[in-house]
Amino acid sequence: MKRRRMDRFVRAYAELGRFSGAVLVARGEKVLFTQGYGLADHERGVPNRPGTAFRIGSQTKTFTAMAILRLKERGLLGVHHPIARYLPGYPGGERITLHHLLTNSSGIPDYVTTEGFTRVMGTAVTRRELIDGFKDRPLLFEPGEGVSYSNSGWVLLGEVIERVSGLAYGDYLREHVFGPLGMTRTGLTDDAKGYLAVDGRAEPAPYVDNSRQDAAGAICSTVEDLHRWRLDVPDELVGPYVESDGIAYGYGCAVGPGRIESSGGTIGFVSVSARYPADDLFVCVLSNVENAAFSEIERGLAAIARGEPYELPGERVFVTVDPALFDRYAGRYTMRFLGRTSTMDVTREGGRLMVEVHGLARTELRPMSPTRFFARMKGEVELDFRADGEVALNWAGHDVTARRVS
Repeated sequence: MKRRRMDRFVRAYAELGRFSGAVLVARGEKVLFTQGYGLADHERGVPNRPGTAFRIGSQTKTFTAMAILRLKERGLLGVHHPIARYLPGYPGGERITLHHLLTNSSGIPDYVTTEGFTRVMGTAVTRRELIDGFKDRPLLFEPGEGVSYSNSGWVLLGEVIERVSGLAYGDYLREHVFGPLGMTRTGLTDDAKGYLAVDGRAEPAPYVDNSRQDAAGAICSTVEDLHRWRLDVPDELVGPYVESDGIAYGYGCAVGPGRIESSGGTIGFVSVSARYPADDLFVCVLSNVENAAFSEIERGLAAIARGEPYELPGERVFVTVDPALFDRYAGRYTMRFLGRTSTMDVTREGGRLMVEVHGLARTELRPMSPTRFFARMKGEVELDFRADGEVALNWAGHDVTARRVS
């Protein structure tokens, strides 16, 4: 019965054009439900299946953290050692520890959210070139005195793994993490196809070269492989160690009451893996549509598995408003979201209102009322433009406030 409810629930999102991908729900080792929806390759008509590999974005970070812990177990490094021990010459490396990198508390600015990243993301780059692009930027705060999400720190961890182990980052993961767990479909492959949902149709997402994501977000995996991974997550990875904006964090994961989450988003893809320890429950949602309702689907599937209330999705209704109104909302805003300070640019383009959060693709804001708008960017987002100049966002189930700066 629960399998049918789960299928009906996810299928409702797929039929509304709000999901394409694969899901898996398990209790312990037993898989309760797994299914693919939509197409993995629209050009060739290839369907999504539970064995389909998707880019998992920042879920990569949990594997990078696991690689560091494996090296720690072998006595080859210490998480509280300064990175100067492994990366001699890195600016401020005597004050920054591996623990700071693992908890986004190093103060190193995030290279992905810099203005212009989307213009270069499709070109290949070496890790040395990535590091050279951010190493001389001033720290946002003294290491350990704040939390700010930083893909840059995870790139440095990838470099540490290579220097300490003597193996390439991907080779080390394959030999010491993926291989022992039987994760045969997981690795640094670059052939998964990502899309954007636009007016009920799927459009190919802009290309991002895997080298631009590296140890911060370059892994592809399947719901089946991530279930195998869930069975081997150590307590040391979970922590939690730091807190930011009311959310506690371990090494590459968020820790809430009764729930441990690792999520990710990259151009063309979103993903989430969530554990509910009290129920020995695991829910995984991988999507090859960047603006899919992945978070809502994960929580709905968990509710069904736990016998809790849930709602089927409805179709949003859009309205026509006077484009002159858009000039009132145009400007630059800043916001704190999941430990990261991000810049959001809202601009008028003829009869359309556009939005770009630095590091994500530019997209349209569609009016649901004169003040309430909807956008698809790394999940689904609803925005309320308020009279005081602030914008209240509900981003994949998280409430965020953006403040105008210009």
